[in-house]
Amino acid sequence: MALDILHSELVLGGWSPKNGRMKATAYAKDAGGGPARVQPLEGGVASPGEQLRGHSDSFELDAVLEAGRLQAAYLNKSVGRIVAGGRLLVADLRKGEATSTDLAEV
Repeated sequence: MALDILHSELVLGGWSPKNGRMKATAYAKDAGGGPARVQPLEGGVASPGEQLRGHSDSFELDAVLEAGRLQAAYLNKSVGRIVAGGRLLVADLRKGEATSTDLAEV
């Protein structure tokens, strides 16, 4: 397996008393030896990517499902085989509350 396809992504989030809302940061690292990429998440989308440029920033479940489908299709096309798909799970994080919803197949 080529090292350039081995990578990890970690998203850490929680309630920020300073900001009065949930905050999260994504960390990505690949096996190539370069530095980790650190990206504060704004708007709540964990993996925006090029494929979502110009897409609605809505958090309505239909818009989130469409974004998930675009993300999976982009990843599958870029790798040349199916590496993303299945059920789309959405986590809604609020102060003192976390809910998850199984939206649909992507």
